[in-house]
Amino acid sequence: MTYDPLSYFEYLGYPSGDQPYHAPGLRSLSVFCRGERENLTELLRPTPFELDGDVFAVQIADFRTADIGAYWDSGIVVPVRYGEHRGVTYLFEWEDQPWSIAFGREVWGYPKRHAAIGLEDNGPNVHGELTREGEKIFSISATLEDGYDDSAWAGRPLYPHLQVHALPAVEFRGFSTFEIVRRDTSKDYRPISRQVGPASVELGAEIALGDTPLIVDSVLGGEYTVGDYACTRENGVARVIDRLVP
Repeated sequence: MTYDPLSYFEYLGYPSGDQPYHAPGLRSLSVFCRGERENLTELLRPTPFELDGDVFAVQIADFRTADIGAYWDSGIVVPVRYGEHRGVTYLFEWEDQPWSIAFGREVWGYPKRHAAIGLEDNGPNVHGELTREGEKIFSISATLEDGYDDSAWAGRPLYPHLQVHALPAVEFRGFSTFEIVRRDTSKDYRPISRQVGPASVELGAEIALGDTPLIVDSVLGGEYTVGDYACTRENGVARVIDRLVP
């Protein structure tokens, strides 16, 4: 009998890395914060990335329209550099579906964990929150205003994503795979609307690495966007830009 290893994806219960999908009318709230460079550098220390700015974003996105399956996504992205490559990395990330967590983490290297996620828009007020077992992970809010000055964060990159795709070794303390990957779905994103305004953020105790919590120096503002999201084989598939384990 000839065995096809690709059939194992059916057993794992999540798609392969080249699976295209679309999420029309994707809603997303991003709150932009200024951090402390020393703090951000310390949080990035376990990674191979260098800090490339002090403005980071706390985000929640509603992927319930995704044709691959409904899910919520959230995370905190920090501007980084790796050699000649510049972008952002997910320092923290959460989703609400086991298959989507495994899909993004095992296939592309996103540091996804499980959480209950919600995002409500009530007129000019938008509020999102993450919890797990009754404990708040973080919450973000924005009050949308016409003519609000967004110059403090406008143009700050949210793409491409630079992530570590690491698979632990079976027989020793180390990694059998340790790759730096780059992914940029923004090239296929079609914006529908964008609104901005003053914002707030509340971070729980989980927003830390070891004994180092993420520090918010100031909140610059928030933006609430709606658009048609696409993960295509051309731009949605992560590309390996370096391998640190031969």
